[in-house]
Amino acid sequence: MQKSLINSIEQSQPIEKNWVQKLVPDQWVTPSPKVQEQQVYANRSPWKDRVVKLQEEPTKHNRWRMTIEQLIQDVRLVLKYMSLYWSPYWIISILCTIGLMSSSVYQLLFSQMLGIIVDQGTSAMVDSVIKLAVGLPLSLGLMLLGERIAARLTSRIANDIRYDLFTHLQVLSQDFHRNAKLGDILAHFSMDMQNIEGAMGKEIVLGLADLMMILIIFGIMVTVNWFLALLSLLPIIFMLPIIAHSIRSVSTTGLIKNQQKALMMDAVQEGMRGQMMIAGYGLQSIFGGYFSGELKKLEDADTEGLFSIALVQQLSLFSIYLLSVLVLGVGTLFVLSGKLTIGALLAFWGFSQGMYDKLSWFVNIRLSRWIQASVGMRRIETVLQQQPTIIDAAEASPLPPFQHQLCFENLSFGYNQEQHQLREINLTIEAGQFVAFVGSSGAGKSTIFNLLMRFYDPSCGRITIDSHDLREVTQASLRKQIGVVLQDTFVFNTTIMDNICIVKPDATEEEAIAAAKAAELHDFILSLPNGYQTVVGEGGGRLSGGQRQRIAIARALLYDPPILLLDEPTSSLSPEIANAINQAIATLTGQHTVILITHQLQAAVNADRIFVLDQGRLVEQGTHSELIAYNGIYQHLWNSQHQHPEKV
Repeated sequence: MQKSLINSIEQSQPIEKNWVQKLVPDQWVTPSPKVQEQQVYANRSPWKDRVVKLQEEPTKHNRWRMTIEQLIQDVRLVLKYMSLYWSPYWIISILCTIGLMSSSVYQLLFSQMLGIIVDQGTSAMVDSVIKLAVGLPLSLGLMLLGERIAARLTSRIANDIRYDLFTHLQVLSQDFHRNAKLGDILAHFSMDMQNIEGAMGKEIVLGLADLMMILIIFGIMVTVNWFLALLSLLPIIFMLPIIAHSIRSVSTTGLIKNQQKALMMDAVQEGMRGQMMIAGYGLQSIFGGYFSGELKKLEDADTEGLFSIALVQQLSLFSIYLLSVLVLGVGTLFVLSGKLTIGALLAFWGFSQGMYDKLSWFVNIRLSRWIQASVGMRRIETVLQQQPTIIDAAEASPLPPFQHQLCFENLSFGYNQEQHQLREINLTIEAGQFVAFVGSSGAGKSTIFNLLMRFYDPSCGRITIDSHDLREVTQASLRKQIGVVLQDTFVFNTTIMDNICIVKPDATEEEAIAAAKAAELHDFILSLPNGYQTVVGEGGGRLSGGQRQRIAIARALLYDPPILLLDEPTSSLSPEIANAINQAIATLTGQHTVILITHQLQAAVNADRIFVLDQGRLVEQGTHSELIAYNGIYQHLWNSQHQHPEKV
């Protein structure tokens, strides 16, 4: 069944029907004509190769071994999360368990009182009714208290896991984020956490309560009739292969379904980001067909998972009903032979139904949810086990304020071993200088940015600030020395004031306004109806590109670092706005060391020194006039960007 699931995902074809599904006529599930038309494009989908595969398909010989191994792994993972996130709340968890067990205890009391009434007649009826009447509100109160505690615990533990996941993602290195899929990360916080939240909170307490009640009820049943008690264990033995099937099937299909949902969310995210292109070419129907293919993969995985759960539930109920009849039949023989009273049989019947009910809930609900939670835990665990590749050295020390020189010393770097993006770079930047790195696409400019921020470490050579190797100082102290303005400025969906102060939460309003004035943004802000309290919209959609860049410059100025690192700040702006941004950048020189990375040479004209990169090598350096006079690569790039080449 699982193999057919994988094949269907790989081939974007429906899963081969099992014996139950063959009972359903095809016309009952035939897609609508619109969906059929859209599915014509599925084979050309840009997402068609994004499929979920299992590493190993179990055979008949190793199926049980894999099931047991998977169960052990899942139990270890659940216990690990319990020890991490439940240990701070163990006292209140005990109170919660007692509260949630109260209704089951009352059910036992009811069965016992019923048996006493049948055997002793009306003489015991008044006393039994009084006990039941007193126990009912007490049981209800304890149960509601347990439910309240469970609700709080569920939310708090889930939020603890979300917080750990979010903060861990923030410290992972850039090579992880370059390869990670946004849809997959969002899926961790949505469907994976939804599964974990359902099992790690209330379900853990209820599961423990169910197990305790099963043991308590069985002990009471032994005191009534040991033979019938042992006979009542047959459902557990009968359900062992069903439980094994549940573990294997729910775990496998759950993992595939979650991964397929993550791929679907990735497709949604790409479809929304590319909506303008899709609308511009009139590709809505075609991309609807592409997305239909993704939904078909998800439908196949979802159907298999839901049917596996339903199969376990129905078979477990059938086994309980079948063996309940057996226990009732044997109990009737005991009554006829005088070995058991009718009241004792009724009480035993009530006890057995209570145990079967707890057992059914444990297998059908608790165990299934725990397995589904373990699927989410496994996916989240793969992220939490990721370690940043760039970490502080054990002997790392804080970087003193930059005062003298920033040096590249025989530096080479490659994102992989096969190819180097930078080769043998040697240069010096003096404090207070305005320097620019220029070159054609692929020359290595962005790599310079990544190395200066220490998102990566050099393959050989080093970068020093006042003779301090960046690998020997703490990353936090390095980032305090550098303010960043990126090509694609990220603006939060909050007010302009909050966006400026995001880098310095304790900044005063006067400091923020001074930074906005220095970035030549103040007058524009005052022209808005709400001024600095204007909400900019998601991604800064209510602002122009130039206005977003000015916010980024204002942030950097408010941060007030010794070094300002500007990565293509005007590449996507119109010439008029780019010139205004360049003028704002020019005002920053002298007070800060400004490092500009750009392919637009006009932005570098006023630089004290220009470094020209070509195919990863530093081939030229000097002022604008010196490089034009040199008649080399820089002059060629300048002439290619200007209608009237500058004559020497």
